Amino acid sequence: MTDFIQEVDEDLRRDQYKRLWDKYGRFAVAAVVLLVLAIAGTVAYRDWQKSRRAADTQKLIEAVELSATDQKLGPDALASLAKSAGGGVGTLARLHQAAALIRGGETPKAIEVYDQIAADGSVDAVFRDLAVLLAAQHRADGPEAASAALKLAPLVQDTNPWRHPALELTGAIALNQGDKGRARDIFRRLADDPTASPAIRGRAAEMAAALAD
Repeated sequence: MTDFIQEVDEDLRRDQYKRLWDKYGRFAVAAVVLLVLAIAGTVAYRDWQKSRRAADTQKLIEAVELSATDQKLGPDALASLAKSAGGGVGTLARLHQAAALIRGGETPKAIEVYDQIAADGSVDAVFRDLAVLLAAQHRADGPEAASAALKLAPLVQDTNPWRHPALELTGAIALNQGDKGRARDIFRRLADDPTASPAIRGRAAEMAAALAD
């Protein structure tokens, strides 16, 4: 009887973790995508200012617009531009290509693109780390979740610009893996971090409260 009660209790805990994961497990994705789009505009403009590569910048804008309406031609156009443009425009084309692949249901291919960016030493470190973060988000609830958490470890350092969404995702992975205590500690740390955005602090505080029971 004791074993049966313990088994039921574990099943209930797993159900609770799944409900929390379904509600919060991908909460960082939208914020990061918006940030990518903001950075994309800044970097593309800076690239245009420095080298006057207005044609490549215009191609990027057109390819991004195409990817919003055509799930086949859009990613192909972005992949082609990534090869021909190089520099900041090329990197942004690859990031948008991966996002378009995800929208088209080709997440494994998108993860491959993110991994390629992360491993490319010619890409600025901030974008390599962003690629690690985005790839981890799409591995977070699959068999590679533990590996994704390990890859996020360097990103949660105090000097990394992606530390807050990386820490948030690390907490979500811990929750999905059933490590309630670690997830709670991570969310409490985020909730008490005055350098985190109000949105992240608010979500973290809600999560920490939900896991306090």
